Amino acid sequence: MEKSNRRSFLKNAAIAGTAAGMSLTTAGFFPGRIYSEENSDFNRVFYRDLGSTGYKVSEIGFGAMNMRDPELVHAAIDKGINYIDTAHGYMKGVNEEIIGRVMKTKRNKVFLTTKIHPRDTYQENVDMLDKSLKRLQTDHVDLLLLHNESDKKQILRNDFMKFFDDARKKGQTRHIGVSTHNPAEILDASVESRFWEAVLIAYNYLSPPDVDASIKKAREAGLAIIGMKNLRTTRPRRPIPDIRKDKSGKTTIQQALIKWVLQNPYIDTTIPGMTSFEHLADDVAVMGMELSIDERHAIKQYDENTKGRYCSGVVGCNGCKNKCPNGVEINEINRCINYAYGYGDIELARENYSELSRLNRVEMCADCEECVVKCVNGLNLTENIQRARELFA
Repeated sequence: MEKSNRRSFLKNAAIAGTAAGMSLTTAGFFPGRIYSEENSDFNRVFYRDLGSTGYKVSEIGFGAMNMRDPELVHAAIDKGINYIDTAHGYMKGVNEEIIGRVMKTKRNKVFLTTKIHPRDTYQENVDMLDKSLKRLQTDHVDLLLLHNESDKKQILRNDFMKFFDDARKKGQTRHIGVSTHNPAEILDASVESRFWEAVLIAYNYLSPPDVDASIKKAREAGLAIIGMKNLRTTRPRRPIPDIRKDKSGKTTIQQALIKWVLQNPYIDTTIPGMTSFEHLADDVAVMGMELSIDERHAIKQYDENTKGRYCSGVVGCNGCKNKCPNGVEINEINRCINYAYGYGDIELARENYSELSRLNRVEMCADCEECVVKCVNGLNLTENIQRARELFA
């Protein structure tokens, strides 16, 4: 596919109406039917109920973490994508500012989500949310998430819960939730809390079986479930052909990975990262498509070819948990490394690394020439720690 821009993207794709995706009819506690805007082949947008929020959102959302082009967001919304995900810390705030330039004219067409890492004091958290809303050029978001918590004790802290509840009461957010790379534990704790309304989880075909069980339990309890880390990148994602022009049914491995996630009826939407119009066309095309037997085989082969190159800790693998004598959660270091070597974004890797607790930093490994922890999936942890030293020291 030749390099495209917003004009050519819109010329080649039928414009799906977004109003249908924002219907406020009451959603059931169980996964609702898929709602679609019918158009010609591969020019359709499908919507799913977002938990019990009452919203219907496109089953492909817009993961904006690395996005730097507001025109790409405009094109996605014009196409029918109505779930936008950003965070206070993405690109040190620039990401929210870019989204805000779009929200200035299209706020009423999207379900807008942002995330914050709570600070130690209530006022710091208030100031952080106020800054996010100012950047986003809106007086409220639709979903505010407690960002990247893997410990259930953290999501049950009274001070955090009070801040989020107050933000909801003030009208600064309609709904509240949690994002995590420890899906099963956080999903179960969120259900038990009877407080959180949504959970953004890392989820792909390498997720442990207990994650599926926790997803089902949480969704049936009325929580909205959003999937991230769907693509399982081991190298930077590259533009690929637009399958809408290929009626043979061939898809790329990236598309197959997204379709694998969407086959789970308890996943309400996904947020694959989009940084180009090629990515947008690629992702929109898979909506409503079934995962074929050939694609399942392709995913299995892909797994064989990439074995030992990907840390499954981001999707709930606990094989190295509590195994380090220095108390380091190695999967957290691996996650940051993947932003550099998988996403091809060293700055993003360093931003995420800077948010780790002191115990999870590579300095704690300084006296270990060889990592004593062995990855259950064959990842060379000694090599990864050396990479981390080079990147973050």
